Amino acid sequence: MLLHSRGLLHGRALLHSNSVVSAIVSGWQLSGITTWRSGGGLGAIGGSCTLPNAGSCYASYAPGFSGPVQTAAYGSGNLIGGTTAAYLAAAAFQNPAAYTYGNTPRTFAYALRGPTYFNQNLSLRRQFAIYKERVKMIIQADSINPFNDVSFSNPATSISSSTFGKITSQANTPRDLQFSARITF
Repeated sequence: MLLHSRGLLHGRALLHSNSVVSAIVSGWQLSGITTWRSGGGLGAIGGSCTLPNAGSCYASYAPGFSGPVQTAAYGSGNLIGGTTAAYLAAAAFQNPAAYTYGNTPRTFAYALRGPTYFNQNLSLRRQFAIYKERVKMIIQADSINPFNDVSFSNPATSISSSTFGKITSQANTPRDLQFSARITF
């Protein structure tokens, strides 16, 4: 700890001895927003209805199904095309019997949750005095998702769809950078 403190003091002395380096390196402000959400409960699992004027119906639980409903095979990064890995097992559900609404609940069938969500945004800012503290220049760099982490959207939940149980989109945006400069006087 003592060696670290001496090195830190030596670095500060070097910074103060060179005013150009001090003017460039000091005074930066870093701020950020981090969002993390556990997977939210999946909504209704939809099925095809044979009821007249009923609109949509819920799917029914498949009797005798005993495998895992939620798979861990998603997240390969391939969200486009027919090779997308399944997040939900289609065999766990079936269309409701004729003239019934289906027996799955509105939410949390099999206690299913969507993928977790994680995103960060960072901003770096510095203000420079140009002329006698009256004229100032502010430069700023903003980054949305600077580490380009991928958070997946919920899977399709209609058993009539060819993409049922598959995650086909990204919930957050890819990396985005923005730079700005402003002069105030």
